Amino acid sequence: MKIAAEFNLEYEAQIAKGLLESEGIQAVIMNANSPYPGITLGRHGVQLMVNEEDLETAQMILDRAEEENKG
Repeated sequence: MKIAAEFNLEYEAQIAKGLLESEGIQAVIMNANSPYPGITLGRHGVQLMVNEEDLETAQMILDRAEEENKG
């Protein structure tokens, strides 16, 4: 599995996971129980993982959703 995105907070990763799964992409959240929540230095952020073959599509979906939320 590959990292599709990293988040500071678990609920952000949960929202993104739901979005990907609604598009048919299996996603897994890692580091949700990190002893350093919210710290993104190194690999302490909450990671959203997808299968390697879904990585590009997952990132496009997440980027599109981010742009829609900004506008």
